[in-house]
Amino acid sequence: MPPHSLPRLAPRPADSHKGDYGHALLIGGSRGMAGAIALAGMSAVRSGAGLVRLAVPDPILETVAGFSACPMLLPLPADSQGAIAGESEQFEHWLKQSSCIALGPGLGRGPEQIRFVLDTLAWLSEHRPLCPLVVDADGLFALCQHPNWGSAIRNPAVLTPHPGEWARLSGIPADKTAEQAAVAEQLAAEYDCVIVLKGHRTLITDGISSIRNSTGTPAMATGGSGDVLTGVITALICQGLAPLPAAQLGVHVHGRAGEIAAQRGGSHVVLPTEIIQSLPAALAEVIDL
Repeated sequence: MPPHSLPRLAPRPADSHKGDYGHALLIGGSRGMAGAIALAGMSAVRSGAGLVRLAVPDPILETVAGFSACPMLLPLPADSQGAIAGESEQFEHWLKQSSCIALGPGLGRGPEQIRFVLDTLAWLSEHRPLCPLVVDADGLFALCQHPNWGSAIRNPAVLTPHPGEWARLSGIPADKTAEQAAVAEQLAAEYDCVIVLKGHRTLITDGISSIRNSTGTPAMATGGSGDVLTGVITALICQGLAPLPAAQLGVHVHGRAGEIAAQRGGSHVVLPTEIIQSLPAALAEVIDL
């Protein structure tokens, strides 16, 4: 593929306000996995979404709130394991109000959570077919349970699997790197979505254009880094970027923030929270002044 220029963010006008930068709704979390949705929400705030709301099971509401006071919270019904077990009247209201919806971090993989994901996708395809989605983690696991997962997503969507998750979706083993990439391009075109196949030199493709990311460091290979990426891409879509440029820029900024954090900390391991802390410096490099 020919080289691609990096998408950029426009500077913010002096008279702008939070309503100009979108409303992100991130759905996930469960007992024992509250950190995943909290990290995604914190990174969405740090990446510039005007409003960020986290829909989480009611039993972990206070736990998620304890990570950061910045995202707003929406409680959802929970099962006995502390995972989302259904929706609420408020949930439908915020599905209608959101600029971009992310689904999956820490959500859980039980039958009720799978049904919740597939029901939510079906509702969105009927009632808000133009609302962009970011699907990650347990959202991707739920898709695997659908007999034809591409037909379950009708909205503009960014899917962010790692090789193991993509193995379940594509049927290609995780160690078959080239084959996984080829099928990602094929299925992105067939299902009209953007696929971010994470790993060394992450692939971003819509089946027409394919981009290999050049930023990042092995120090980012720790749990929670992917949740941060989900929040970054969601926030960029909220700020007006289409799914493909948002995914390309999001992966670049995420990797660059990891590089900056590693340089600052002088460590071979970068924590997800340190990536979030370095997002402003990485974003400053891609804002036109």
